[in-house]
Formats: sequence, C-alpha cells, structure tokens
Amino acid sequence: MLEGKGPVALLEAYFDESERAGGVFCVAGYAFAPPQARKFVKEWARLFDGYVGGFHMVDFVHRRGAFKGLAVTEQGPLLREAVKIINRRMAFGVAVSCNLAEVELRSPRWMRGFGHAYPVCCHLCMMALGSLIGDANLRGDVTYVFEAGHPSEPEARDFMKGATESPDLKRSYRHRGDSFLPKSDAVPLQAADLLAWEWAKCRDETLEQGIRPLRKSLRALFESAPKRYKIAHITGEPLVRFMTAVRDLGLLQLQEEADGGANNESVQ
Repeated sequence: MLEGKGPVALLEAYFDESERAGGVFCVAGYAFAPPQARKFVKEWARLFDGYVGGFHMVDFVHRRGAFKGLAVTEQGPLLREAVKIINRRMAFGVAVSCNLAEVELRSPRWMRGFGHAYPVCCHLCMMALGSLIGDANLRGDVTYVFEAGHPSEPEARDFMKGATESPDLKRSYRHRGDSFLPKSDAVPLQAADLLAWEWAKCRDETLEQGIRPLRKSLRALFESAPKRYKIAHITGEPLVRFMTAVRDLGLLQLQEEADGGANNESVQ
C-alpha cells in the first residue's frame, strides 16, 4: 500500500443482460477479486453442475431446459444457496436499466455504440463500477467480461474499442481489458444473469406496474451489503441530458476529424 492511498484491488467483473416483454432492459453484474472468483466457481459448480448447461435464471424460474422436472419445493432452497454464494464472494454489484423505446427515441443513432440500450447500459455499468471502487478508496483495474451472443454485441464491441481509446473513459472504468464470452466459459456470468433478471423483473413488475412485492431473493442480495451496490434506472430528463452529452461529443469529434482532414489537404 502506498502512503495516502487505498489498497490495490485487481477485479474481474462479469455482466449479462435481461429484457422484459414490456420494454424494460437491464445490464447487471458482479465484480470479484480473482481468489474469490475461483472460490465462487467451485461453490457454484457444486450447486448447479448436476444441471446440464449450467444456471440460467429464466429456465430456473420456469423449470424448463436444464431445470425441467425440478420440483417447486426444490427451487427455494437452491435459490437461497445461490444468493448466499454470491453474497459471500462478490466485491461489488451493479445494475442499470432503461426502457428500450425511450432509449431508441433519444439516442443519436448515427453514433455507433449508442444506437441500442445494450451498449448504453454497458457504459453506465462500467462507470458505476468505477465509482464504487473509488468510493471504497481502492486502487487497481478491472477486467470486464460480457456474455457473448446479444444481437447488439458488434456495436458494443465497437463502442468498447472507441471508449477505451479515451484515457478519461478508460480511467473512469478502471479498465484493464475486456472480452465477450459464453456462460459456459465464464461461470460468474451466471451470477450476473441472476442479478439482471431479478432487477429487470423488479423494475417492471414491482416499481412500474406495482403488481408484485419485492422478491425475497433480490432483497437478500441487496441487504447483504447495500454500500457495495449501485442500482439505477435511467429515464426522463437524466436520459435526455446523457444522450445530449453523447451527441455533442460525437459532433465535436466529427468536427475535429473534418478540421484535421482540411489541414492535411492544405499542407499537401
């Protein structure tokens, strides 16, 4: 540890997405210290390796796929144990949600990387995680892992490449590296899947529709360590301000590129 500085924290962060039929969209995930990530994988495997294909929250809840034939009486104990493993091993949790139609309406689609809610929420999740690390007075960087396969993954990859070429953004993300992997290759993505599903359902059915109380499983996650979570739903005026800032930045970059091209032509 350096004098006047917090301890060094090298973290691995895993993010997944969830989408509701009504348009609520969420990206969420967990950051782990590498030793805790390894312990998480071992404990999670003991709990779910008997289910071929691993844990997918939507299949688990509806008892289909790998969980076809699972008794209703088995669901509660399994989910409670999964929550205990996450609470025991995670360093930070982040979830950002939005409304797909609202983002589509507000986004500057000509700027690749902001035309869909997926890369927008990825950006905001990384900003939130960087903020949590700063609030904890930790130094160090994060290796980001996102689940592969979302239709907007190519746009998210392009956005990630451009964003991490910006020293300011890279610093705010605490970005060391990133990759897009299937759940089978990165088991902690299954914890991210659980959080994304839980928060999207809460946002949709509890906070917006008011048709169900907060699920006990989500409450158990949040109450374990509330200061280690950042949860947000971006909508209304904050979304307008965010997209305006993105648009203005894009226009500035276009102008700088045009000025650079004109200068090059004058030199020739």
